[in-house]
Amino acid sequence: MSLTTFIDARITDPFPRLNSRQADRDEQTELIVAQIIDDVRKRGDAALLESGRRFDSSALNSILVTEEELASAEIPERHLRALQLALHRVQEFHTLQLAHFTQGLEPQGKSFGWSHNHVGQKVAPLQSAGVYVPGGKATYPSSVLMNSIPAKVAGVVDRYVATPCRSDGTLAPSVLTALRLTDTRKAFKVGGASAVAAFAFGTETVPRVDKIVGPGNRFVNEAKRQLWGKVGLDGYAGPSEVCVLVDDSADAEWAAADLLTQIEHSEDNAAFLVSTDEAKLKQVLAATERQLVGAACENSMRTALANESLAILAADLSQAIDIVNAIAPEHLTVSIRNPEGIVDRIQNAGCILLGDFTPECAGDFVLGPSHTLPTARAARFGSPVNVLDFLKVQSVSYLKPDQLLDLIPAIEAFGEMEGFPTHARGASIRLAR
Repeated sequence: MSLTTFIDARITDPFPRLNSRQADRDEQTELIVAQIIDDVRKRGDAALLESGRRFDSSALNSILVTEEELASAEIPERHLRALQLALHRVQEFHTLQLAHFTQGLEPQGKSFGWSHNHVGQKVAPLQSAGVYVPGGKATYPSSVLMNSIPAKVAGVVDRYVATPCRSDGTLAPSVLTALRLTDTRKAFKVGGASAVAAFAFGTETVPRVDKIVGPGNRFVNEAKRQLWGKVGLDGYAGPSEVCVLVDDSADAEWAAADLLTQIEHSEDNAAFLVSTDEAKLKQVLAATERQLVGAACENSMRTALANESLAILAADLSQAIDIVNAIAPEHLTVSIRNPEGIVDRIQNAGCILLGDFTPECAGDFVLGPSHTLPTARAARFGSPVNVLDFLKVQSVSYLKPDQLLDLIPAIEAFGEMEGFPTHARGASIRLAR
């Protein structure tokens, strides 16, 4: 069990440690991000270009992705088919979500609504959204799809993407192809906190948007925190984390594969193995060690396992579920007998992957629900990026004279109780005529 920290929950209470998990913050990151935000706000494009050349590529000569770059991108046919399959499934899932959400609502142009007597609601799409797609160490065409498609299905007209360029100043052909397939209005070679600030304030080239979504590192998350209230935000989404729940029936090799899938991104990722069976826990950790040897990201995955991860032995399934809910993981794999039987008891998880044949990687790429999920225990109150992120609800009221007359006594009473006579007069003045 030397791969990661082990807690025997039959002996040691794991909950103080699990409940203390939170988004990673430190003074240095806060200071750096504050400086970046201030620089982008004051200098706009010049700050973005300077930051891109400093952190991403000295060869960067323009932050705008040109039409020529989008049109000329070519990828292998099997990669294109994979993107098209993922696009279809993500679009189908979120179209179904929108249909279920708006069921019973009356279409009103691009919006939906309902009314009863003199009150109702209008559900309308946002006008604009900025999608952040990570880069740097890896290439994420899937993140283009998983964030842009829900916005498109919701009816967002102006959809933009920001992503760091590669070391040569270009974007990967797969990312360019994904941008083309999703009909992205414009894309920008801007990364990290700079991208979040650019979308929040707007620059000469990057438009100000109504909401920003997309996963990122601690700098992206810190920028979101500092800019809360200035722009709509989806919440913390990164660094990545996974929880694998197993009992004695689980396939150890498959469980190990799921455990490693989600810590492949970075050394600050976290993996949680929760087991009701000690022998199986040991088998999964042994399988994890075997699969680690020679892996492309072996060193960073070992660091993540050693620093951020836990293996927890639970007394029984009930305690195991309590542990999972305390972890509130971004991804949860359930590899036990009758996994469907515990779904209602899982209160906190970004996504729930049931059974031996629903691997983590399927959720990352092609299942349909967005893979941008709440992290750092935000699954206690947050949701994956979805159609509802790009819709807003507006209250609509329309009183007739007799309806207002019935309400005036209560309005006047509230004005008296709360000490706002002008509020009360706003209604009673209408009786003076």
